[in-house]
Amino acid sequence: MSNPDDTVLRSAGAPAASRSFIRVVFEKYATLLLLVLLAIGFNFATDRFLTTQNLTNLLVVQAVISCVAFAAIIPLIAGEFDLSLGNMIGFLAMLGAVLGQAGYGAAIVVPAMIFAGIVAGVINGLLTVKFEISSFIATLGTGILLSGFTFALSSGQVIFSGVPPIITYIGQERFLGLGITVWLTIIIALVLLYFTEHTPLGRKLYATGGSERVAFLAGIRTGRLKILAFALSGLLVAIGAIFDLGQSGAANPGFGPDLLLPAYAAAFLGVTSYRPGYYNIPGTIIAILLLAVGFNGLNLLGAPFWVQPIFNGAVLIIAVVTARAEARHIKK
Repeated sequence: MSNPDDTVLRSAGAPAASRSFIRVVFEKYATLLLLVLLAIGFNFATDRFLTTQNLTNLLVVQAVISCVAFAAIIPLIAGEFDLSLGNMIGFLAMLGAVLGQAGYGAAIVVPAMIFAGIVAGVINGLLTVKFEISSFIATLGTGILLSGFTFALSSGQVIFSGVPPIITYIGQERFLGLGITVWLTIIIALVLLYFTEHTPLGRKLYATGGSERVAFLAGIRTGRLKILAFALSGLLVAIGAIFDLGQSGAANPGFGPDLLLPAYAAAFLGVTSYRPGYYNIPGTIIAILLLAVGFNGLNLLGAPFWVQPIFNGAVLIIAVVTARAEARHIKK
């Protein structure tokens, strides 16, 4: 025979458990819900939004930004910032274009871009770890240097000839209705998700970002991990540069810096999704799509050109405030 007190406790606890479940779901998927609501709203506002051409083009454009956002996340997980990402992708794209114009094929251009990206990342890591320079200052300095190298390589001119055909094929062709770069971005995201959440190295990165001193005392070589994080960041930026070079078929010396804000906005906004309070790949992807849908919808409604930086800046501020609130909630 059941105890009346147990019955009372179960009946009192059920609504509380239900509220707790709803709160957890809302915390993890609020950004996804907002994305869906935005998409529905823009679909009613304009019949040009929910079309195959618009959506596929939107995803293709986000392939490059996704690579930069992923590149931002890896150092962030380890507790560092990389402010050179925007200038780095511009430099690497220009490097590939210059090599292509000089007559080199993809067999030289692609490895050269990847190698240069990794080297730039390692330099950022060494400046931060070995020379103990704040990653803000170190990566800001390397970013300015890379910007100068970009203009030196190009003489300030747009280079639009000589891009290897295989690179333009990757950037412009489609497979099963989606751009090849979109499929490659999905693969990169899955690999990064597995790496960050299901490998000992990924868990060590999170531990280093959570408390470098505790991680070091636990036997983790935090310095090497941070250098590795910056090197992976450079690799991801190089992939993004290859995507951009293929999509546009040219390299512009002014390209790159404008990608830094939306990339970090997505990284910070991603903290509010999937694993609230932690930088994560799925949350960042949702945030990237949210930013893309928001600006795309406003553009289709006739918003002026200056709305994009205002939109990105506002989202970045909101994302940082929300991320800090999530971090404080996790600590409690």
